[in-house]
Amino acid sequence: MPRSAATTAGRGLRRPDRDFLLPAVLMAAAAAWLLLVLWSDHVGAPGHDGHAAASHVHGDAPSSGTGAGTSAGLIGWFLMVVAMMLPPALPLLRMLQRLVARHRGRRVLVLSGGASFLAVWMLLGLLLVSGDAVLTALTGGAWRPAAPVLVGAVLLLAGAFQLSPLKSRCLVACRSPRSFAVAHWHGERHPAIESATVGAAYGASCVGCCWALMLVCFAGGTAHLVTMVPLTVLMTAERMTPFGTSLVRPIGVAALVAGAGLLAVPVLGT
Repeated sequence: MPRSAATTAGRGLRRPDRDFLLPAVLMAAAAAWLLLVLWSDHVGAPGHDGHAAASHVHGDAPSSGTGAGTSAGLIGWFLMVVAMMLPPALPLLRMLQRLVARHRGRRVLVLSGGASFLAVWMLLGLLLVSGDAVLTALTGGAWRPAAPVLVGAVLLLAGAFQLSPLKSRCLVACRSPRSFAVAHWHGERHPAIESATVGAAYGASCVGCCWALMLVCFAGGTAHLVTMVPLTVLMTAERMTPFGTSLVRPIGVAALVAGAGLLAVPVLGT
């Protein structure tokens, strides 16, 4: 990062710019959570077709066509990402805020970094939702096992990933957003491009860190708040608390135990 950018990162941040970011992020996350709660209430409403709702949540092909189901799945994924991933990205956004403090259109530049961060997560969502829709269309939904089996298998995958060296490397990087500015802010391009590059690089690291636990939410469905809320707390604690790195292995072991338990239920019931 050039000397001028490093200096700007520590100076010149006007109070209105400093104050707008936290409420903006919290309002966006709160709105996403509210919409997810309303979605959950809709799915749980008496007389509602739970199977059809699950299809929409996962992006399956409903009777109205694959496009409608994929769109619903992407909307659900977007709400999940904003609710669960945007608040832990505050350190990144604050760092970008300091970097662009002396540029015109500072808020737009910060928005550029935040949008590229979300875009990386949306790319993962597009792959998951589209893959699910294609498999459903090819097999008529026969590929998907019962919900406990699916979630149990994903929990085993998430637990194994939590215990892997790759998880640890991605988490260490994700906890240090400044390193992404040092690596990707060169001061040679338009500030919006620089900001977007930093946001995308940080987003890729964040996906590498949290994809497995987010996959548990995807398997359970965006209407399953009982899954989303504790996972949000755990992923936020991993990334933002001083003891976050020490949580990785306990979370992994808990995921393995929970996954094995869910897979054992159908076997024991036969």
